[in-house]
Amino acid sequence: MSPDGKQAMLDHARQFYESNIPFIFDPGQGLPMFSGEELETIIRQASYLTVNDYESELVQERTQRDLESLGTDLEALIVTRGGKGSEILRAGGKLRIPAVKISQALDPTGCGDAYRAGLLYGITNELDWETIGRIASLMGGIKIETHGTQNHRISRREFEMRFEASFGYRLAA
Repeated sequence: MSPDGKQAMLDHARQFYESNIPFIFDPGQGLPMFSGEELETIIRQASYLTVNDYESELVQERTQRDLESLGTDLEALIVTRGGKGSEILRAGGKLRIPAVKISQALDPTGCGDAYRAGLLYGITNELDWETIGRIASLMGGIKIETHGTQNHRISRREFEMRFEASFGYRLAA
């Protein structure tokens, strides 16, 4: 669930939850609209929460809870940290996902969306969280090397080769 009008986001979260539909809560630029209580409600309804550095600070400030505490209400809490990589907090602990090496940083617009596309791919295909995070990291890295929000293109073979070069192991078929 991405940014929308406040009431629409509250309604959609409730509808997903009541229909037993797992969802990622990605508040993005809509985050400042919510009180701590409203954020708590949506986080309890969501399966996953994904935020960047700034958003994670705002969520913690509004809810008066730290990330580890918030993560207990979710299957996973994902925090992107730009060139510092990302973190995935789960009941089993915290995974630190490295940022991939990029050839050049041309345009960060859309990197979060590319990262979340990697998350969705990994979750949908029931991959382990280490691999999910690395796929997401690589997607963000590929995006930043291209001007425009959704102009990046890569074949599956190229992706797999770059994944192996970046992380030292091959993606399982």
